[in-house]
Amino acid sequence: MNTRRILIGTIVLGIVSNAIDWLLNTYFWGTTWTSMAWVNQTPPITWLIVGDFCAALMLMLAWDKVGASFGRGPQGGLKFGLAAGAFIGFPAVLFWQMYIKDFPYPLAWKLLIIGIVFNGVLGAIAGMLDGKQA
Repeated sequence: MNTRRILIGTIVLGIVSNAIDWLLNTYFWGTTWTSMAWVNQTPPITWLIVGDFCAALMLMLAWDKVGASFGRGPQGGLKFGLAAGAFIGFPAVLFWQMYIKDFPYPLAWKLLIIGIVFNGVLGAIAGMLDGKQA
């Protein structure tokens, strides 16, 4: 385990993921969330920030263990991130519409696809931080 790489990656990916989350939730999802009565309109921002850093740590731990099997550098990281996003979101996000009343099925697909791309970007950055090329 490369602790230094994991810590640096966690910090960088945590910052990037918080920035992406802010952009998505402010400009892309903003009207979607406000139209749903069951969504908390004032979530605890501190815990959302902490959550993104925790997710970044988990992604870096996974990259450290299995990232090499996807190749090195940004391309390998992208492949890893896309796969991680699919593993994280599918089928759980699609099942939300079965358990959460009034959760729109098309929204589940949008969240799944954006989650896969989101993790692909983070994976590419993790591969770039790795410093090794394929």
